[in-house]
Amino acid sequence: MHDDENICINVCWVQDFCSDHCFQAMRDRIQVIDFWSGNRSSVRRDYERDVLTAALHATRQEYGAWKLVERMDDYPGNMESSAFRKYGHDLFVTTAGNRKMSKEDKTVIYHPILNNLLGYRVIIIREEDQDHFAQIDSSDALKRFKVGIPELWTDADLLRHNGFTVIEKGGFDELFANLRNGEFAFTTLGINEVDGVFAEREDELANVTTVGHLLIHYPLPLLFYVNPDEPELAARIARGMRIISADRTMDRLFADHNKGVMEKIGLSRRKIIRLENPMLPKEIADLQTDPVTADETSHR
Repeated sequence: MHDDENICINVCWVQDFCSDHCFQAMRDRIQVIDFWSGNRSSVRRDYERDVLTAALHATRQEYGAWKLVERMDDYPGNMESSAFRKYGHDLFVTTAGNRKMSKEDKTVIYHPILNNLLGYRVIIIREEDQDHFAQIDSSDALKRFKVGIPELWTDADLLRHNGFTVIEKGGFDELFANLRNGEFAFTTLGINEVDGVFAEREDELANVTTVGHLLIHYPLPLLFYVNPDEPELAARIARGMRIISADRTMDRLFADHNKGVMEKIGLSRRKIIRLENPMLPKEIADLQTDPVTADETSHR
């Protein structure tokens, strides 16, 4: 390797930008991976990046050196479906059965990366409605209230399938304003996201709170979706996921990122409303959906 290429690669490895010259030098010598991580909370972004990094690191002997270039642009509405076709990203993480991607060419790595923690949903309401929600103890009672979901999220069809009235509009940035304005009575967030979202969006969440005695639960695994033009990358990710699962790296990452989440959310003191996910792909239809072995009861 020439000296200038060495310099380029060392600099780009540390910094999140590359000149055209450096980028081409890297492309010639190492696998440069365009990872899209927009349209998600920072909590999810950090965890997904660490899992991907571990999978790539685990395959370095077999597949060689790599450089991860992370893109955090937000794509509203259906623009996410163009992540490969229009924007040229190499991979991203999304929910299994994401309908925005249903007509797109892609390679899906059917190895869930978050133990279905995202499927435990905390109910978010206006503070003024706390008395109404305090009486709810079943899915039938909860169905009396309209639920708000950002446009084209997997949750929308899932909740409709389970008998909920869904108001599907806007993006994540408009979600809490729409809640405060009374366009629907509640929305939900994964238990791993709630604290981070409330901290990052404090002004948006004025007069908004959580329901303390309930959780909604449904299978909502997160998977890597890979650009169909990158079969070697797909094979590498699949191989890396098998390795880090077998050697318990995945378990350690999950524990490090979600330490105390289950205890803080208090599963044992909440009623869990269990719902079905009809969009779960057949490849993971037998997915073990509970990330914990707590004694839980369904409340229909």
